[in-house]
Amino acid sequence: MNKEIRKLSQSFRCAFRGIAQCAQTERNFRIHLSAAVYVGLFALIGRLPMAQCAILCLCFALMLGAELMNTAIERLCDRHARGYDEAVRDAKDIAAGAVLVCALFCVVIGAALFLYGGAIPVILRFFAGRLWAAGLLILSVPFCIAFIFKGKLT
Repeated sequence: MNKEIRKLSQSFRCAFRGIAQCAQTERNFRIHLSAAVYVGLFALIGRLPMAQCAILCLCFALMLGAELMNTAIERLCDRHARGYDEAVRDAKDIAAGAVLVCALFCVVIGAALFLYGGAIPVILRFFAGRLWAAGLLILSVPFCIAFIFKGKLT
């Protein structure tokens, strides 16, 4: 039994290592992660119902999972390709296309939840009544950009 627990904990360590590796090396993963943080924050401020927040969480998981799979495919292809290989190019393009489909799906779902759910006016009123919060949001943008393009928060 102890050996099984050790194997399970090791598999979780490997999974977290893979996520951290992707976050450190893949700009697009950091873009999706940053978008998820901002969208999640706006969902809370906009008081989206719990079911709609759950849908957003599913979109976040779908998007980040797709980006992780795309990265894995790209790394395997790059590792085993010798020079230009049309099949490798196709595999990488198809994986990138899968990420694009997921991203478009997430944008449509997010737009529907925020626009038709009435969250936008709530969010605008929140920031209009709390200028300090609007200032913090604006101040967070350069840190987010640094995280996306440098992989660090500073």
